[in-house]
Amino acid sequence: MRSGECVNPSKTTLFFGALAGVALVFALRGRALAEGAAAAGSSVDLEIVVGNGRGRVLCGVYERSGWLRRPIRGAVASIRGGMATCRFPELRPGVYAAGAFQDENLNGRLDRRWTGLPSEPWCVTRESRGTIGAPSFESASFAVGASPVHLRCRAR
Repeated sequence: MRSGECVNPSKTTLFFGALAGVALVFALRGRALAEGAAAAGSSVDLEIVVGNGRGRVLCGVYERSGWLRRPIRGAVASIRGGMATCRFPELRPGVYAAGAFQDENLNGRLDRRWTGLPSEPWCVTRESRGTIGAPSFESASFAVGASPVHLRCRAR
């Protein structure tokens, strides 16, 4: 970004607000969805590399129609040795994307600077980053089939 250019705060705030909403949404929907999931499914393990051991990591898995708004599953992971792993069992075959953030102060939300940009580390699958605003579903998506899926992203 060149000096004097403005960031569109509405796109940026929308993205990071939605990512922070993972904490609440997964708590309310994750258990019910997990109980109602099809028995024949594959698991997804998302490893999140973090720069410090403070707090915990909150994760969500999304379908295209709810990308960064409505996770279909959520998980909380402890940090051990600079890494946290969120497991999503029995996902039906399809295309998904996932996001995570390190809740360093354990307040259950993604904290932001005055600009709307996050002050806590975050990532989405395939290390995707948006230029100005949220990364696209396509840039973060992965396929789930019959075999387990193992993914990694670095929260920064």
